[in-house]
Amino acid sequence: MRLSVVVPTFNRASLLRRLLTQLAAQSHKDFEVLIVDDGSRQPVAFEGLSTPYPLHLIRQPNAGAAAARHTGVLAAQGELILFIDDDMQIGTDFVEQHLRAHQRHGRAVVLGRIRADPAVSGMPLFERWHSVLLDRKAESIRNGVLPVRGNLLFTGNASLRREDYLAVGGFDTSLENSEDVELGLRLEKAGVAFVFSEEAFTLHGSDHTSLSKWRRRARRYGSFDHQIAGKHPELRHASPWRFALDLKPLARPFVAASVLLPRAASVGAGLLARGAELADGLGLARPAISATTLAYAVEYFCGVREAAGSAGASLEELVRFVGRFEKGAAAAGARALLDLREDQAVMAAYERKYGHASPSTQLSSDVVQKIGLQLLGAVRLMRALRDGGSPLGAKIVSRLIRHLYGADIHWDTELASGIMIVHGMGLCLSREARVGRGCILFQNVTLGIGTDPVTRESGAPTLEEDVHVGPGATLIGPITVGAGSKVMAGAVLTTSVPPNSLVETPAPSVRPRVTERKPQPVRKAVS
Repeated sequence: MRLSVVVPTFNRASLLRRLLTQLAAQSHKDFEVLIVDDGSRQPVAFEGLSTPYPLHLIRQPNAGAAAARHTGVLAAQGELILFIDDDMQIGTDFVEQHLRAHQRHGRAVVLGRIRADPAVSGMPLFERWHSVLLDRKAESIRNGVLPVRGNLLFTGNASLRREDYLAVGGFDTSLENSEDVELGLRLEKAGVAFVFSEEAFTLHGSDHTSLSKWRRRARRYGSFDHQIAGKHPELRHASPWRFALDLKPLARPFVAASVLLPRAASVGAGLLARGAELADGLGLARPAISATTLAYAVEYFCGVREAAGSAGASLEELVRFVGRFEKGAAAAGARALLDLREDQAVMAAYERKYGHASPSTQLSSDVVQKIGLQLLGAVRLMRALRDGGSPLGAKIVSRLIRHLYGADIHWDTELASGIMIVHGMGLCLSREARVGRGCILFQNVTLGIGTDPVTRESGAPTLEEDVHVGPGATLIGPITVGAGSKVMAGAVLTTSVPPNSLVETPAPSVRPRVTERKPQPVRKAVS
């Protein structure tokens, strides 16, 4: 299986020459090397360098590492692409170990281990912190705690089939950071497996020395990770908000500060980083690493907050993340809030459609002023308590709904997000009732349990999306009301109806009122 090694480079001529020399000493000989010079100030040259492998040099104007790697892949001839950064060092069996991993696992992305170069001393604390982080990830992978997925792709040391790379469209070159993570997520969604190789390791000795640049880089990662989450909203491990929940509880107030007061938080992050360096100088390695972690997290979430646009938008994203991906009481509460926001949005849409005199504005004021939304808020709270592990609390709220609103709604009733209740008094919704998005329920509506006279099946009605049920309507039994249907006021329905139906009661009979004539008194003739 022929292999192409792709190395992007920018202003690192001496480190690149070292890597090319180590590639020349590989035990496996059948590969080519493509160097993509991404606009170095001093163009790359190979005078005096003799290599046993084909060596190709491609020059391009500075466009970033993602664009450079993509250029290299397009020019490569191998079935396998091996990405490696120009500041890495490798052993003599490095290429061979990548090939072995592909032979064992077939169609896969092989993530090679990245270790700190023990020969490099005096690296800044923030770079040593990064090495500690990589070591912890490797240990978590070995222990089975951390799944090997697309979000772990780091193209400083990784290999994959060229065919798979091209099939998913390659790097998104608009991303200045985390472009390898985003590529990994697309490969994962395309069904490509990810494997971790301890044997295919590199040694990394960073030449980054500026703390201010490291802090700016952390903010950029937060910003671009936020952008990536928007491209892959269905993946929990694509969202930057997962880090907020993975942090220790003591660190979460600092993340909150990043969202609410990003400028002040960034100043605090600078103080934390300087404090970490001071602790490191005193030999307090563990506190120094912890403080560096916190400083990075603050800067990272300042970047997330900047990309989100506002504190309110950030908090809403966090609520959506918790409601969609997490479990427990907090997740149930988040889902309840999201459902209520959808309820308000649907109510506002109907109010615009029908020209309501006081259309919806804000959720907080609408819950106070609009009794139907207020009732729905109580229902959402009831379900949040049930889903959050407090069935007694759900039953108590159910009883309060009965007494406050004159409505009997079971805590197991399934109400999709985005429904509308008009007035709300007299509602009777059984535990097996199901109500779809966009439905409107007027007052005195009953969705009750009954038995089908033919099948003898017991159950309650299911309303598909956008069903309107008028005042006083009674729906009984395991029936389905098709989407877009309207059940008029006072109707009694015990059979299913297809979508877009109109269910009417017989028109009332109207006739002149007949009154009894009172007997007239008999007058006697006067003689």
